[in-house]
Amino acid sequence: MTLRRTILANYAGAAAVALAPVLALPWYLGALGPKQFGLIGFIVMLQAVLGLLDAGMSQSLVREIAVRLGMNVTGKQSAAALLFGFERIYWLFGLCVGSITFLGADRVAAQWLNLADLPQTMGTQAVCGAALLFAAQFPGSVYRSLLVGAQAQIPLNGLTVGGALLRHAGAVLIVHCWPTLLAYLIWHVCTAFLETMLRGRLAWRTLDVDRSALQWDRREIEPVWRSVAWMSGATWLGALTVQMDKIVLSKMVSVEVFGYYSIAAALAVGVLQLIYPLIQAVLPRAIHLRSDRARLRVLSIKLFCLIAILVWFGAVSFAVSGKWLLQTWLRNPEVVQAVYPLLAILLVGSALNAFYNVGYLNWLADQRTDRVFQVNALALLLSVVIIPSLVGWYGAVGAAFGWLTINLIGFLLSLEWLNKKRGAENF
Repeated sequence: MTLRRTILANYAGAAAVALAPVLALPWYLGALGPKQFGLIGFIVMLQAVLGLLDAGMSQSLVREIAVRLGMNVTGKQSAAALLFGFERIYWLFGLCVGSITFLGADRVAAQWLNLADLPQTMGTQAVCGAALLFAAQFPGSVYRSLLVGAQAQIPLNGLTVGGALLRHAGAVLIVHCWPTLLAYLIWHVCTAFLETMLRGRLAWRTLDVDRSALQWDRREIEPVWRSVAWMSGATWLGALTVQMDKIVLSKMVSVEVFGYYSIAAALAVGVLQLIYPLIQAVLPRAIHLRSDRARLRVLSIKLFCLIAILVWFGAVSFAVSGKWLLQTWLRNPEVVQAVYPLLAILLVGSALNAFYNVGYLNWLADQRTDRVFQVNALALLLSVVIIPSLVGWYGAVGAAFGWLTINLIGFLLSLEWLNKKRGAENF
């Protein structure tokens, strides 16, 4: 029952995170226009790229926290010491990276963005806003790791739902009254900072440890840091690969075309987020089953079947009513005409990415960071070779096929969890 409630709570949080920006998108597009909306797409992409710096770190911390909280006597105290140390690392890192990005905003706007007839100051504004957003929300990842590892995902998702609604419903009202990119950015930065602070308070309350009695303890950080850094590097490669289509496209096409691609990508990624609540709920249990290969395999098969059901339902829904839903949602035939073919291709890639997560979960439970690194390094290398050529030949459609191709490669390599003999050798 606890696992079912956790999955339902995770779905509520994921639905809010995925649907809130999607539902708000027509109002953003209508108030700001296609070109300024293209800059919002660039901000989202830059946020994702900067967020790669957390790739793997938070997942490794979930594992370490879950292991510590499984100890009988010293579990909470050990987890609190770990949070105390990494909390400072995350805040310092977020401020440093945000500051560096902020200082380089003029150069990025001038040398990377194809602004057409938009002023360069608006491009600079977009990069500065992305830097501030990163500094405000990056530290929240460490608190999220604690709450997931402690299986306090129901209150975490309550906070996530509230934060998503406040951020996007408020932003719709803001851009309606003040239809400028600056107003949009100010609101999002403020709400991101508020959500990070509330996550921190919830994390420490969950541990129920006196924070003022704790001190920096290198002995708690050092044994974890090596595995966290290695996992972060491995996952960073995969996350960068996933963003490569948008990184290349933002350089090679106008912000208006990039904006249309961003709409399709936002929908494809939003649909993919329907899988993450399952992964997030199952991960702590998979970690606890890491020494029982038979039961871990059964858990993986069940997860694969659940994902297959979701993918089948999504495919049928899109085939029957996808274009109609786009027309009803966007209310702009020209935008629908540009977005629909891109979305169809990107959704196939999202489905492959969803199945990839079963193999990834097994690697994470087994601490096979070397395998994650190998697969992600290969995928990144191929994306760097394939995607620029596809974009050069076919534009935004080429970028979508690049996304599909890379996810197909990752999916095929992840299927090794089906090989029972190979899996047994990892123990």
